[in-house]
Amino acid sequence: EQARRRRVYVCHPFANDPAGNIERVRLISRQILDDGLMPVAPHLYLPQLVDEDSEREQALRLCLDLLATCDEVRVHGDRVTEGMERELREAKRLGLRVHFVREVLA
Repeated sequence: EQARRRRVYVCHPFANDPAGNIERVRLISRQILDDGLMPVAPHLYLPQLVDEDSEREQALRLCLDLLATCDEVRVHGDRVTEGMERELREAKRLGLRVHFVREVLA
């Protein structure tokens, strides 16, 4: 039986440029997958289920629930938003490894 892939939570801005950020997260996720890991990237499907403007808090709670299932967190880009700060506090609380990736694949 194959071992479970390590899950990598993709921590990346969203609200300032949803379409552009979704595309960047898609590319980052593909690279993580190509590296043999499992990307966990709520940017890619939560916007289809939850409205960013009226349900932002619910969306963030769902992100934190997903983060808790991961083995590590990768922070992409050179900007940390308020939502990302909450994700990073939760990662620290859970004792997850956090990696900062300065370059963004785009």
